[in-house]
Amino acid sequence: MELFLSLEGRIGRGKFWLGVLGLAAAYILLAIILGLSGLMSVDPETGMPMGAGYWIGVLIMLAVMIWPSICLYGKRFHDRDKSAWWILISLVPIIGGIWILVECGLLQGTDGPNRFGPDPLAQG
Repeated sequence: MELFLSLEGRIGRGKFWLGVLGLAAAYILLAIILGLSGLMSVDPETGMPMGAGYWIGVLIMLAVMIWPSICLYGKRFHDRDKSAWWILISLVPIIGGIWILVECGLLQGTDGPNRFGPDPLAQG
């Protein structure tokens, strides 16, 4: 759980991708729970959201998922010897998403210790 609750330290690509899968599973589970509760209801004919309850459900999902996501991506940026503030690049349409994918998901972290902690691959 420390993976999703703290910005301290570094994680490698493997742990990052497992974290992404965990976040996706949590997101889907939360969407199902909110859907069954009636908050995330959509019109069956149009597929459009029905009422203010839908947007309340969206805000609940955002509130629950934002901090674990920041922690996961922040630790991955730390492994690349970059500040967690780089997460904000995801706000740039298209380019931000591509940047995050390449930087966090594809590129190797810095070898050896850096200003954010020891090399996660050297720790085993």
